[in-house]
Amino acid sequence: GEHCAATSRNSYFNLSCNGTIDPPRPMVGDPGAVAEVADISLEHGEMRVLSPVSHICFKSNATFTKFTRGYELDNTPFLPSPSRNHFTVIGCNTLGLIGGYKGTASQYVAGCYSYCDGVNNTSDGAPCAGMGCCETAIPANLTTFEVKFEMNQSKVWDFNPCFYAMVAEVGWYNFKQQDLTGSLGFINDRARGGAPIIADWAIRNGSCPEEGKDAPNDHACISANSYCMAANNGPGYLCQCSKGYEGNPYLLNGCQDTDECALRKQDTKYEDLYPCRKGDCHNTLGGYLCKCKTGKRSDGTMFGCQSLHSPAEKLVIGLIVCVSATMLMALTCMLLMQFQRKRHKRERDEYFKQNGGLKLYDEMRSRQVDTIRILTEKEIKRATDNYNEDRVIGRGGHGMVYRGTLDDQKEVAIKK
Repeated sequence: GEHCAATSRNSYFNLSCNGTIDPPRPMVGDPGAVAEVADISLEHGEMRVLSPVSHICFKSNATFTKFTRGYELDNTPFLPSPSRNHFTVIGCNTLGLIGGYKGTASQYVAGCYSYCDGVNNTSDGAPCAGMGCCETAIPANLTTFEVKFEMNQSKVWDFNPCFYAMVAEVGWYNFKQQDLTGSLGFINDRARGGAPIIADWAIRNGSCPEEGKDAPNDHACISANSYCMAANNGPGYLCQCSKGYEGNPYLLNGCQDTDECALRKQDTKYEDLYPCRKGDCHNTLGGYLCKCKTGKRSDGTMFGCQSLHSPAEKLVIGLIVCVSATMLMALTCMLLMQFQRKRHKRERDEYFKQNGGLKLYDEMRSRQVDTIRILTEKEIKRATDNYNEDRVIGRGGHGMVYRGTLDDQKEVAIKK
């Protein structure tokens, strides 16, 4: 409608709605030749439309019905894409042709021949190289074209009654043996809605302004953060949102900032498109920043972070930390052992006092004879065979008494 379509630039930019189909479908073209719209791309300047398949069907060797379809695109913004479409012919022993004009004067004719002795001589999924089907490229700026079959008789009509020819999107058609059999079998089974054609569209009546010059008043790229680029098929130009923006460059304020950080969270595929390795993503107008966390620095790409230290530096730091930790542990162990020795000595001195040790010393000094002998704990363990149960000679409320044999073979009684 007038509030949506750019009809002031070309009436063919307007879409109509076919309400006789459920659900209703968008259509493009004039009343005499409309095509169903399957998809529109602002970014690539493309429209995918469904076009009827041309065919010729034989009921006998020389009796046939034929339907062919062509297009006059001179006054439209559309041209069939030479890189996204092929001319394809399906059938045995058939020659299909595509002819038309490039621009206003240069005539063009091309085609391909497909042959097979029988359906069983073909195989499903085989490339269209001439056995059951064939295909050829189409030129750029093909403003007018039509499909033709150069045959009035058929030698294979009994097993292959119908032959087909179409301009169709590259990769859409995949050969199957069943496409050769039955009357209009291919159309009824696989191309009932038509074959998809990729049409390049552009603002045909104009061009991008020269560098340094202002755009004319009727320039189509009216959104801020948009730019103009020349059409890659035929005359004219397209509008694109600037890098970091998305939307419709043909509308005021149509190009809006792309939030790359939000997209990264929505789908993992955007993590490769907008990388921020080991950093924090911060959106900015027309782009984003990858800020590095504490302890990291930029990896030189502006889209990733790395440790502040190189692997060699990490190794040296790791060795220093390891050696320092080992020395600290060793020092701690030495201090702990010293502390334990002092505590053990203090406890021994206290036990010595509690168990009459001082009286023994006094007794030894007063008698000045070898009647009292003080043994170390090591000597006592050796004398009692480490307090062996076989050496117990008495048990009381205050401990156990062992029979011990000293190094000089003296027998002693030891209370523990």
